[in-house]
Amino acid sequence: MSTEVPTLEEFLAAPVEEVRAVAPLTLIWTVEGTRRSAALDGIDVSTYDYAHWSLLRMNECVAMFFRHGVRHVFAPLLSPSHFAEVTPRYREYLFDWARFFVNTPEVTAPYVENGWRLRLLGGGSLPALRPHAERAVALTPRGEHTLWCSIVAESGAPWSELLEAMARSGARTREAAIRALYGEDIPLATLMVAFGKPLVSSDQVPPLIVGKMDSYWTQRPGYRITEQEFRTMLYDHVYVRRTWRPDKTGRAEEASKHRRAWEEGPTLGLGVRLGPFWYPAPFEIPHDDL
Repeated sequence: MSTEVPTLEEFLAAPVEEVRAVAPLTLIWTVEGTRRSAALDGIDVSTYDYAHWSLLRMNECVAMFFRHGVRHVFAPLLSPSHFAEVTPRYREYLFDWARFFVNTPEVTAPYVENGWRLRLLGGGSLPALRPHAERAVALTPRGEHTLWCSIVAESGAPWSELLEAMARSGARTREAAIRALYGEDIPLATLMVAFGKPLVSSDQVPPLIVGKMDSYWTQRPGYRITEQEFRTMLYDHVYVRRTWRPDKTGRAEEASKHRRAWEEGPTLGLGVRLGPFWYPAPFEIPHDDL
């Protein structure tokens, strides 16, 4: 790519080294719909085949993120909504998911072989998780790339763990609190890739590490994001959304060239029911008559 702003086509075809130069160091990646995704591929979601299949798909996406320059990926693995389910035998299965993750050689192999770290967050409030979190550290003690998977049974748990870490360490700044909670300095996240409804909660986004964050919601359930999709989001994040300028002379007046788009534009976030699920309502940009 040239030093000028590339076209999307140029960015999609660029060598990965050039993409790494502009990729964010920290990514929030919120994945939902994994059972939906498995069902679409004919996987029985009531068996360990589902866990095995899903975690291998997750690893493929994590490898793609790391290859494109992301150093820290924060991904909720289990949230309060999972623990609130009354689906038969599902709640009992949840901690087995974490155990299966860190004790299945085929699943942990990419981390061990590539020097990636795997960390399970939530052991401070969930004693049953601690052995699995310790196992992850023992398996992957060092590395420049880290997958941080959070397990949150109750909505307030991440904040309780944060306050305990700050009290224990005496942290008085955001940077010190990050070190106290995560054990190291972590760059603030500027990009979030999520699924489904456009919403943000403390169950999805870990405390402290959110910067000025661009967010994108795909409607492909589970671990299905492709390199082209990710590069397209990166392109929008790096180039298309960078509209601020220090001298705004004449900027507001340019809106009149697209009057209908600004006066009759859609509301992002509205949706329709698609069977038992939510799906975004389609819209078109209102264009002025030429």
